[in-house]
Amino acid sequence: MKKIILLFMFLFLFGCELSNNPSSKVSAYLDNYNVLSDEVLENIEVKSSNEGLNNENRNLYKNVLKREYETLKYDIKDVSINGNQAKVIAKINVIDLYKSEEETLEYLASYSSEFEDESGLFNNDKFNNYRLKRMLDSNDRVDYEVVFNLNKKNGEWILVEPGREDLEKIHGLYNYEKN
Repeated sequence: MKKIILLFMFLFLFGCELSNNPSSKVSAYLDNYNVLSDEVLENIEVKSSNEGLNNENRNLYKNVLKREYETLKYDIKDVSINGNQAKVIAKINVIDLYKSEEETLEYLASYSSEFEDESGLFNNDKFNNYRLKRMLDSNDRVDYEVVFNLNKKNGEWILVEPGREDLEKIHGLYNYEKN
């Protein structure tokens, strides 16, 4: 019986140590997107509510983001630890929503009359519906390299919130043409 208890204690302690390393923290962070964790779903709600979309387009936008996150693929490429700081380089593969967005803007420039209401005024809801449906149907993918920073506090590795550029990469909206 003592051996079984010791074995379970060893497995528990070893398991805890396996999940407390920079690589596993980044994997857990990205996995939260894949499984649409409660936190990710809450962020989708907030983001979609702040875009000024009508209900139909807000639901479309939520579906765009959910699809993006569920299909996000990643591979941890490198881990470097220097004392209480670490860098994890991950290659991510996402749907290229940036390309889709640019194509819809080009289409708008050439065919703006398609998005006018009965009185000839631009109808933003009509355009957003077109834009979001194009994003939802997009199958083009793009690879990015994201560097995640972590700090060790009280023996626990803590992921530093990624910057705007890295979040744009994760969301598939990074403007790779300007960089």
